[in-house]
Amino acid sequence: MGFAFMEDLDGYFCEKYANYDRLCVLKGYEMPKMQTTERREDGTDYSYTLPASTMRLALQRNRAQLLAELKEKMWDSSFSFSFRPLGPVERLKEKYGKDSFFKKLPALFQKYGVTAGEARARLTVDEYTWNRICKGIYRPTKNLIFSLAIALRMSLEDACQLLECCQLALDYAEVKDTVIAYLLSRNIFNPEMVRAALEEYKVDNLFLAEA
Repeated sequence: MGFAFMEDLDGYFCEKYANYDRLCVLKGYEMPKMQTTERREDGTDYSYTLPASTMRLALQRNRAQLLAELKEKMWDSSFSFSFRPLGPVERLKEKYGKDSFFKKLPALFQKYGVTAGEARARLTVDEYTWNRICKGIYRPTKNLIFSLAIALRMSLEDACQLLECCQLALDYAEVKDTVIAYLLSRNIFNPEMVRAALEEYKVDNLFLAEA
């Protein structure tokens, strides 16, 4: 018996997941009609292409079956265990930039009532690396930002702003991004529920410490 939220997660995933190359090859996937025609007020007809979102699982008749098949083929290939040092020019931009990660991070620590040390204690990042990330010497990875967002119980908006500081963004063509977006948007931070969601969708390679 799973958590009650799992059905909601599946529904969210079907609505948001946008890797159409992986969806359209699923056995039983019914390719929707992407072209349609409408009649204007003057009586003339015009054709146009429907948005790509028309291809999402939420609109498939047998979406539960398709989602189950997709889950069987999931794996997490987003490895990011090393952190890239910033070059001299990048470090200057990070230090003096108005919307840099270096400037944004302390404000988020204050907003969520933690110190840098308390935040690190919720992650599996060594102190040496963490200090250099906080000082703007190392560039944080996307996986680290996702982990920090869950550890600090961030809003989805704050997490997106932190990603933007590093020239990153949520990508709903990625399983991990879609699942993390669900957890943050629904304020689901219970460790067991988070773990269940990550395991269900085979999301790995995060830096979350065991609660």
